Amino acid sequence: MRTRPELAAPAADYLDRCLDRGPAARSVLPPLVTGLLDDGPEEVRAALATVLAAPGAPASRPLRRELLDLLLAREREPSVLDAVLYAAVPHGDGREAELRALVHRTGLLLVRTPDGATRFDCALVDLARHAPGFAARMARWLGEAPTTGPRW
Repeated sequence: MRTRPELAAPAADYLDRCLDRGPAARSVLPPLVTGLLDDGPEEVRAALATVLAAPGAPASRPLRRELLDLLLAREREPSVLDAVLYAAVPHGDGREAELRALVHRTGLLLVRTPDGATRFDCALVDLARHAPGFAARMARWLGEAPTTGPRW
């Protein structure tokens, strides 16, 4: 993948299909994906992030979550973190708490990068504009957030 990063999309599609096979993929995929997350080019990691953040088939969700957690524990490139947001938000129906935690965690990682806060804000605005229900969901999350400090 290092010499042919243009193959990132087909590799991600293949990963998506393998993950949807469920537990049968558990023994083979983690070592392969871990290697790509550790040493793969940014394009490849972003393509993989898109697959890992999407819900996929119910049988694939535990392994997707596990691999996504691995990605988020190591990743610091804004384009890869953006890919997580753009993949997760449109599929967040029925996974409210999980989506909220993922958006929060990704935001915390993004704001630690140069221009990351701006990128995070722009991504949230863009997603609120284009992902059905996301603006209302964000407003609800903000209304439920505990307040710290004095209220004016």
